[in-house]
Amino acid sequence: MGELITAAFSTSNLFLTFLLGLVSLYWLSVIVGAIGMDSLDFDLDVDADIDIDVDLDVDVDVDMDMDVDVDADVDMDTDVASIGTASGGSAFLGILRFLNFGRVPFMVLLSTIILSVWSISIYCNHDASLINPGNSTSMAALLFFPNLIVSLLLSKIFTAPLVPIFAKLNTSEKALVIDGKVGTLMTSIKEEETGQLKIDINGSIVSLSVQSNDGKSIRKGDKVVVIEKLESGKAYIVQKIEHH
Repeated sequence: MGELITAAFSTSNLFLTFLLGLVSLYWLSVIVGAIGMDSLDFDLDVDADIDIDVDLDVDVDVDMDMDVDVDADVDMDTDVASIGTASGGSAFLGILRFLNFGRVPFMVLLSTIILSVWSISIYCNHDASLINPGNSTSMAALLFFPNLIVSLLLSKIFTAPLVPIFAKLNTSEKALVIDGKVGTLMTSIKEEETGQLKIDINGSIVSLSVQSNDGKSIRKGDKVVVIEKLESGKAYIVQKIEHH
């Protein structure tokens, strides 16, 4: 145990240990309900449509034994998703999709990647290591990128079983009618920040990330009503129920 702590806080591994500490702090905050699991999440959308409709009509008449009449009509409908695989940007998005970005919550993926990078780095960079026996910082830097590539692939393998689970959860959430439901705040909402709301839907307790509709603070334990979902899809707008 002492050797692990020594290796973790050595110069070669200190930054990764710091990142692992931040990730651990994040999940601890999620467990106690201070923040929502999707508070740092984002959507990966690889589909894009472009519709271009151009009508051009040109008439030119010149009285010099010359008569020119040109009529052009162009109608173009392009689906970027169908041709984008040939472009660098779409290839990059394809790689992200392959690694389960956009299919599994971002923080789940990031946590898996950081844990994997940290574990491999600890294994490779310590005084008794066969790969970097002197725990050289320069050697650790050279090993970082191969470590990252391996960790990305390991993260895909580890999170693969979660893909259908989160896909089902997303489908179930879309099928639920949330607007108009009344619930109790699990955490306070401070001005325009996000809090956590607990509501009962058909006997099932659902936790949602919510924001105040007027930007004012709402205390933990207050009753609120869900108004609508934000366009970003990350949270719902709620209004405090005033008791008279």
